[in-house]
Amino acid sequence: MHQYLVEQGYWSYIKGVHEDQPVPMAPEYATWEQATSRVMYCLATCVHDHMLDYIREAKTPKEAWKNLRKIFAANTTARRLQLRQELKNIQQRDMSITSYTLKIKELCDSLGSIIVNVDDDEMVQICLGGLAPRFGAMRTAVLAREKSPSFFE
Repeated sequence: MHQYLVEQGYWSYIKGVHEDQPVPMAPEYATWEQATSRVMYCLATCVHDHMLDYIREAKTPKEAWKNLRKIFAANTTARRLQLRQELKNIQQRDMSITSYTLKIKELCDSLGSIIVNVDDDEMVQICLGGLAPRFGAMRTAVLAREKSPSFFE
């Protein structure tokens, strides 16, 4: 959405450059009102219905953007905590090695999508920590290596 608003020349409305409403009879009023309405419309069409009130309550595009940022920041924090907890608790149990490692990769990719990096060593540690007991000898062999293998090894 950011890129679209920039390309359309509306980002300055989000930044608050055009926050002050011109006098209704002023020549620039119609342009300001039309641009402000377009920005608010763009924001409203790009969010889920349950978030529309956060836009409707805003008096300016800058305020609407600020409201949306608060919501997404809270959701990102909750999502990050949830995904980290899933990684901490993941166990292979009856999954194949392929399914297990793909699940770890999926969780790490999900964290990456919200700008949380999980490095290769951490992925290896997570994988080894949740291996089923039948892979105990493999875990010991990997831990005994001088250099830790990459996650994909």
